[in-house]
Amino acid sequence: MAGVSVAAIVEYPKTLTNADWQKKKGLIGKLKKTGLGEELVKAQALHKKIDTTNLLPQNPNTEEELLAGVKAGKEYFAKTVEPLRKQLFEVDKVATKAADTLKKMTGGGDASKAALAVAKAATDFALTCKSLDMDGPLKEMRERITKKNMLAAKFLIDSIKKFLVGAKVFLADGSKDSWDDNIKQQGRSVSNSVKQLDNYNKEFWAEFQKFQGFDLGTLKLMGDEDKDTRVKLVKKALLQVTEIAKFKG
Repeated sequence: MAGVSVAAIVEYPKTLTNADWQKKKGLIGKLKKTGLGEELVKAQALHKKIDTTNLLPQNPNTEEELLAGVKAGKEYFAKTVEPLRKQLFEVDKVATKAADTLKKMTGGGDASKAALAVAKAATDFALTCKSLDMDGPLKEMRERITKKNMLAAKFLIDSIKKFLVGAKVFLADGSKDSWDDNIKQQGRSVSNSVKQLDNYNKEFWAEFQKFQGFDLGTLKLMGDEDKDTRVKLVKKALLQVTEIAKFKG
């Protein structure tokens, strides 16, 4: 799909509302049951179910997240937008038939024109739904991910070196203050790069994410009595960071 922004279907066309049709079909139009109003109600109800933010990935940080978002967006399109398009074609059919019927009635010219306007609006909106640009935004997202990957790769080696140095200092102390000075930011920097880079992510992230961004509050290791646990955790992290340093991703 390519063509128009996803934002193009956020606002529902006034012409396709039952309220607008009831107003424009006039007194003559009210004398003949066409069923168009019911179809318009169905169409608008289907549109209200659509949240366009679900059609595209939302701020993916990695290629894996991007691809998962694309898959979810396509599934959401099939689940919500396609049913609307199908109903819009039904609106077009019923509106076209109504226009023909009303045209034959004395004084029904205006009502017939109003029905034709509904038919046209339905086909136009159905085309808009089909023509959503799903590729343009993905290109921009992929470019952002590429930039993030370049930065992550650039800083990974330096982050590893700083963590190795910090870990050595921390293990001689084990205190909360030493963690804050030598582990927290150093470990977080390694985490950010490992999470961002696809090859490192696939190889190490499942285990490395267990360090919770090296946040003592999240790890619940803030107390003096947690010193031994902090030391054990850093030793474990040290082994993983050493393996990350050796990895040829």
